[in-house]
This record gives sequence, C-alpha cells and structure tokens, in this order.
Amino acid sequence: MQTKRIIKQGLMAAGALSLAITSACANGGESKSGGAAATGPVEITMMNQYLTAEPPKMDSEPMKLLQEYTNTKLNVTWVPSASYSEKVTASIAVAGDLPKLLLVKDDRNPAIIEAAKAGLFWEVGPYLKDYANLKTLDEARLSNISIEGKVYGIYRWRAIARNGIIIRKDWLDNLGLQEPKTIDELLNVFKAFTYNDPDKNGKNDTFGISFDSNSSLILHLLAAMGTPNLWAYQDGKMTPDFMTKPYMDGLKMIQQMFKDKVMNSDFPVVKDRTVLVNQGKAGVYIGAYDDLNARFTDLFKANPNAKLDTVANVTGPGGVKVQAGSGYNSVFMIPKTSVKTEAELKQVLAFIDKLGDEKVQTLMNWGIEGKHYKVDNGKAIRIDEKVYTDEVYNTLFQLMVFDGSKALPGNVDPAVTKFNKLIADNEKFAVPNPALPLLSKTYMEKGKQLDQVMSDARTKFIIGELDEKGFEQAVANWQKIGGDQVMAEYKAEYDKSLKK
Repeated sequence: MQTKRIIKQGLMAAGALSLAITSACANGGESKSGGAAATGPVEITMMNQYLTAEPPKMDSEPMKLLQEYTNTKLNVTWVPSASYSEKVTASIAVAGDLPKLLLVKDDRNPAIIEAAKAGLFWEVGPYLKDYANLKTLDEARLSNISIEGKVYGIYRWRAIARNGIIIRKDWLDNLGLQEPKTIDELLNVFKAFTYNDPDKNGKNDTFGISFDSNSSLILHLLAAMGTPNLWAYQDGKMTPDFMTKPYMDGLKMIQQMFKDKVMNSDFPVVKDRTVLVNQGKAGVYIGAYDDLNARFTDLFKANPNAKLDTVANVTGPGGVKVQAGSGYNSVFMIPKTSVKTEAELKQVLAFIDKLGDEKVQTLMNWGIEGKHYKVDNGKAIRIDEKVYTDEVYNTLFQLMVFDGSKALPGNVDPAVTKFNKLIADNEKFAVPNPALPLLSKTYMEKGKQLDQVMSDARTKFIIGELDEKGFEQAVANWQKIGGDQVMAEYKAEYDKSLKK
C-alpha cells in the first residue's frame, strides 16, 4: 500500500505542473529563433549525483579545463547518490526549483514520465541533427529512453551488455580445469570449486559461485538458457519471460545448483556478491566484466597470489545469449521552467555536444598530459592510476555522456584490453527487451508490486519452498492483480510502434 501511495503522490505532483509548464511555454518555450553566439562563458546550472565520500571539487584543474574548453561556467548542485532520486522527485514537484540541466537516474519513474508528457522537459530529439556529436547518438539507445516516441533527454552511454564471468584462474589451474565454454562445463566448474578443495587448504569451505539477492545474476543465467529478456513478442502478444519454457528450464537449473550447494544458501539476504569472492570463499562471480578492475582489492590484499580472470560467456541451448541492458546509465533532461527559450536550449545542447569532442574525451579518459598520462608512440600511458581516479575520474565521471571512442588511444593493462573486447563481443549476443521503450499505465502504477510477486516466487522456487505448480499459481496471481493488463497495454503500444 505504501508503494502505491508514493507512486500516486509522484503522479499527482507531475500532473500539478501543467500550469507552471504552460507559463514556461508562454514565456518563449516554443520560440523558433536561434540564439546569438555567447561572447563569454555560458552559465549552466546543473543537478548531479556523486558516489564518493566528498562531492567533486569545482575548482579542480580538470574541471577548470572542461569549463574553459566548453566556454561554460558550471554551477553544479552535487547530491549524494543514495538520496539523489528522492531529491529529483522533490525538485520536480515544485517545478521552479530546477536547474538548466538535470541528471535523471530513474528516467522510467512514473513521475518523470508524466512530467515529460505534461511538458516540463524540452523534447530534444528534433535538435540532435544540428550538432556534430549529438547527431551520432545511437538510435536504439534513443528509442530506449523515448517516451511515446519522443526523446526528452541525452543518455549517458554505457555498453549494451557488460555482464560476464569472472573466475578464479588459480583455482582452475589447481584443479587442472580449462575455462568453461558451455553451460554444462560451467556447472561442472561450480561443482569442482565446491567439492574438490580448489584452494588446497584441506577444508570443505568453498562455493562454486557467489550469489546475492540482486536479480541480475539470476537473469544472466536464465538468458544463457535462452530465456527472453524480461519480455518477448510471441504469437502476436507480449509475454513475460516467466511464462516461457526456457525460463522454467533455467529456474530448475538454478534450483539444482542450490540443492547441490554450489552456491551460498543465504543468497536471498546477501546484498553484495563480491564479499565471498573477496573472502576467498567463492570461485565464480557473474557481474560487470569491468568489476575485475575495481571490486576485488580485498581479495588480493588477503591473498596476493590469487588470480582472477574474465572468460567469455558460455554457450547454452540456443547458442551464446546475453541479456541486453538499456545501453545507458541516467539521462540528462532540460526543464522548460529554467530553460525558457530555444536560444537557451541550444546553449545547453552545445555544451553537451562539446563533451563528445576529442579533447574532452581525452581529458575524461586520461586526464592532463604530463600529470596523469604521458604519450609514447601516439598512445597514452597512465602515470598513476590512483591519482587519475582521485583527480579526474571522480571529478568528471558524472559528466561523461559519450563512449570515449574519440579519446587518445592508450596502452592499457592486458586484463583491461581483454574484458573490453569481451564487452564489445557481448553486443553480438545481446538479447534486447522489446518492452523497454513501451509504456504501460498499469505497470507504472503497480510495477513494484507485480515485480515483487514474481521475484518472491522465483526465490521460493530456487530454495524449494515452491514447486512448479506453486510457481504457476504465483503467475496466475500476477495476472489477476494487473499482469494481464500490463500484457495487453504493452501489446497495444508495441503494435502501435510497428505502424510508425
């Protein structure tokens, strides 16, 4: 009940914006005139999140260089990541308390969608073609952020499918095992890592794979078994993944893993699956490939001889299948209550466009030459990873929009080269979610409740508290409390999109 009340409040707040938005449009929101080129720095107010202990320093050298190159004076309100979405929702509710550029983490939030439909944000899609970098934005990703076919923001690029297998290479070597190439070989590795003393300590104290309550790991394994990516358009209707045979086959496989004790039995209450790997208790981690670089320092502190490696995603019944993500992480949106004219809009878009220039991408990816990197044979070489992270990455990361492909090429660690290739390869095997750009009124209102019903049923099935008939009853309950309406609404939206 509380979830529904919060969503309703968000929808009411978004709906109440219409008067303020009408006023904003009357003040020039629909102006067709372009703005004259700015002679001095353009001041851009922004709200953005930070993930570090302290907010980024606006007087840092990288931030000063960024502003100098883009001819802007950035006035950023930095908000801790943990409370960021709540701050955005609260700011939208009062409409006038918005910056020129707003980072939105949860762009599919009902309040955001309703606010965009009500006219709070500029529709930027028609303008992208006028900018050298913005016109190269990927159409599939733009579709994923669209609302009823219209684009109201600029996405921050992320790989379509970053997830894969990170494995204890020294454990494989200790047991004389090769990298798994198929789902069956992966299951055998899980068993060997559980029962064959891979760390050679003479104790039965290891697990094949570390599990937690995050659904992404389970969905990754289900995708390998050929399960649709949350939704599939089949036989003229939209069908959720859990109503397909590959899903049940995959769920039975994970249930057997639980019975075989190759995974930690407390996974429903575990929040971070890196912990068991860092403790030397689990040999396989499934998550973002680039987690290899950042999330396992505790393992190497405790055991400097440990070896982790990334391996390609395994072949399942239908070949290699990987769940595609949205291809973005957060969206920059431009409120009409603070950017009142088309001329101002073009100034903000010009700033975002410049973030895609070679000079800016090199600054963001490498830092300042002579301080954070040096150049050898035309390639950048990092001088000190920690200094770069502290002074550049942690300062500019939340402003990264583009994929970094224009940055100066560099000599990087072979492990990084390997997982970057695996991430790129994943794109060929990525299974998209056809419902991602679609809107369902029922799902907007009841989505959290509906998702919880099936998440609970999935967990109970894995741990043996539900049999197949009990799972089917949970599906029937999902349909009864709103699932059937979601299926019908997604079908209508999908059919409509096919006609465009």
